[in-house]
Amino acid sequence: MDPSQVNSVMKLDPGSDSENKYPRLHAMGFGELLDTTFSLYRRHFRSFLAIASCACLAMFLMISVVFFDDSVGRGAKVAIWIPTIVVFLGVSVFVVSGLMCASTEVYLGRSIRIRAVLRRAGHRFLRCFIGSLSFAVLAVLLIFFSIVLLAAVFRPFLGNSPDFVDLPSIFASIAILLVTIFVTGWFVTYWCFFAAAVLVEGRSVSDSLGRRRELIREDWWRIIGAMFAIFLLQFAIGFIFRIVFGFLLSFTGFVDVMEFLKRTNLTALWQLLTRQPEMSSSYILIFLVNLGVDIVTMPIWVIGGTLLYFNQRIRKEGFDIEMMATRQGG
Repeated sequence: MDPSQVNSVMKLDPGSDSENKYPRLHAMGFGELLDTTFSLYRRHFRSFLAIASCACLAMFLMISVVFFDDSVGRGAKVAIWIPTIVVFLGVSVFVVSGLMCASTEVYLGRSIRIRAVLRRAGHRFLRCFIGSLSFAVLAVLLIFFSIVLLAAVFRPFLGNSPDFVDLPSIFASIAILLVTIFVTGWFVTYWCFFAAAVLVEGRSVSDSLGRRRELIREDWWRIIGAMFAIFLLQFAIGFIFRIVFGFLLSFTGFVDVMEFLKRTNLTALWQLLTRQPEMSSSYILIFLVNLGVDIVTMPIWVIGGTLLYFNQRIRKEGFDIEMMATRQGG
């Protein structure tokens, strides 16, 4: 930790902005971690939202490729999609890295300077991107082979039940869903600790991979469970927002509420892309609503993941004592 960062830390309590004190860092339980997450987001909402809004660039890039003139041919479109997906991942990593740097600043009692935060994320972008690409490839491969394995296990039982109660198909779908959620939660949690080691500690890719194992080891079940709960909470908040927007739009008569709710989910982008021939203003509006909700709720899991990283450093390494010693020594 840079001593200049430590010397400028202030207490996190809402009424102490004028007090030149250290934050009251300590190991937090899950409830307190959630409370701190929402407290930091609420107090710095504009700054977090400004950084998260950069994700719009990635979304509009994907859309622009899909709506590219069909005269180029399907083969050319496929060739364009590959670099587009890489750029999409790059923009996403950059945005999340910026949010993680901003979360670090506010957790340590510093004000968010958006340009400085994005500059730091840019300086360490390549290391984060290489690690993120590796995590993404491993996660996709693991999910793919898990689905293939589960399909092979359930295949002998499929088609033997009555049409109205196809229990094997239901069990297979639930098993695939649970595996996908578990693998995604596992890799996202490990990625958060990897990215934090790169962005906060300035470590190399290989050192950061070892660092995340060092911090998560022996507590992986608790940390992954906490991260999964944070994602569930973010999803619930986003779903509430979507329900509210659905009823508001239905009152205006612009779109039927059932049609809106049917299409209002995490696959809204995919629906927009695959239904291009029947595109209408309602499809575009539904996509924009989903994009807006996702941008507003995105900082929740990033802040929560950053706090989990610091919380684990406090538990295992006495990070709070280290900061106190640095202050007394400075």
